[in-house]
Amino acid sequence: MIIDLDKNIKVIRPEGKAMYPYCNSIFIDDDIKTLIDAGSGGNAYAQIPKEEINLLLLSHSHFDHTHGLDYFPQAEIMAGREEQYAFVDEKAFYLSSGFQRWEAFMGSPKEVKMDSETPLPDDVLAKTGFRPIKLNGVFKDGDEIVLGSTRLTAIHTPGHSPGHYAFFFPDKKILFSGDLDISPRGPWYGNEKSDFGDIIASVEKLIALQPEVLITSHRKVFYEQVEQLLRQYIQIALDRDEKIMAYLNRPRSINEIADQELGFYALGKTDFNVFWSKVMILKHLERRIKLGEVEDLGNYCYARI
Repeated sequence: MIIDLDKNIKVIRPEGKAMYPYCNSIFIDDDIKTLIDAGSGGNAYAQIPKEEINLLLLSHSHFDHTHGLDYFPQAEIMAGREEQYAFVDEKAFYLSSGFQRWEAFMGSPKEVKMDSETPLPDDVLAKTGFRPIKLNGVFKDGDEIVLGSTRLTAIHTPGHSPGHYAFFFPDKKILFSGDLDISPRGPWYGNEKSDFGDIIASVEKLIALQPEVLITSHRKVFYEQVEQLLRQYIQIALDRDEKIMAYLNRPRSINEIADQELGFYALGKTDFNVFWSKVMILKHLERRIKLGEVEDLGNYCYARI
């Protein structure tokens, strides 16, 4: 499905829901034909001239944004400079997932691979896990990319991942916010290199742009009340943060905190969701430790100061 935002800027929606392993893409049909993210699936990309795509911009390195690169072998690929490691360094790629904490958080060795639980559709070409991706260049915060009559600005928005980027079309006040996706479950910051403080700052950075149209990786296009939507989105995580702090009325383990109702399990209490909830709780605690408000007692036990 293609949604025209103007004569050049178009949203490419997956054939099904824009949920893992899929994401929305942005197609800029201008002098330099450009695609932002490559996770919409081959069925969706059949609607655009794949062989004419000159440039592919990646919001970050996660699989649901990169698996379709092979549909565009002629395109130059660019990503944020802060996340270059994920495309070339297999060890760093796997360490960034955080799964090295699995045994400590879950009480048993991690034996089940995630992709064995998630069969991939036929129009998803790649397999999960590390694969080297050659970047033809990188962008940094504030870089302007001119594609013809269309120009966009790369906006560094870390927190979800260290090199996560949004893209802003200043002439049209259109914002593609990537995985800062206005989910009703709030932001996702469940990787080892995620950072809750960065999430807060990144959402505020997007609000300051005063966008009038918002496209996200995994939801619909929003044409109204964009600032309110972004504030409601981050407030979900801030409310969770306050609940965690209130529960630290005495020393608590991360397992005790994870047993509280913090809104992590709307998609089911699977082993992976339990694990990621503990990683995200850890991100809250790490921020509060930096602020001098929580003490790390060791063995994933914490006390409020």
